[in-house]
Amino acid sequence: MSQTYVFELGDSYAELTHILKQKLAGQYSVKQFSRDTVLLQQGETQRYGYLIIDGVLGALHSTIDGGQRCKEFYFKDEFALLFANWLTNTEAFYQLKVIKAATVIVVPLHIFDNSEWVDIKNQLVAQQLIFKEAKEAFLLLNSPEQRYRYLLLKKPHWLAQLSLTEVAMYIGISAISLSRIRKRLNLS
Repeated sequence: MSQTYVFELGDSYAELTHILKQKLAGQYSVKQFSRDTVLLQQGETQRYGYLIIDGVLGALHSTIDGGQRCKEFYFKDEFALLFANWLTNTEAFYQLKVIKAATVIVVPLHIFDNSEWVDIKNQLVAQQLIFKEAKEAFLLLNSPEQRYRYLLLKKPHWLAQLSLTEVAMYIGISAISLSRIRKRLNLS
């Protein structure tokens, strides 16, 4: 098998999450949401980010023909928000939806306009850039099978919490193609 090209994907917010939890403790509400709850509709202006204590959120785009595309999945200790729309104050290209029942801290994004939050905002943006570069390399430089093998090896908690259809959507292939890969790997 050829080399898999990837930095670590997602969920390495550990230090930032710790700082955020400390600063947010007791200030903002912890809420629970059931599966399929839409926290932000596609086309709306984003006012909140969601620090995930437990569960899974997804950023999904509904296409005109009724399909869905996956931008990202967010897991425990990640901060879910649409960075480009937040930074440009534009309407959301995606909806933020609960994929697996979630407990989150609802964070009003206007707090990052305060001078005491500027350093954390800059850290979030820098971390997001690193994540996006890693995901771009993951998708562009690896075959679908290499992408799936990476998830098997490095992100088993993702596979445990997502359906095969969601995994296929994330790695950019059809559920049928993923089924074929799993069959080749004797995972069916």
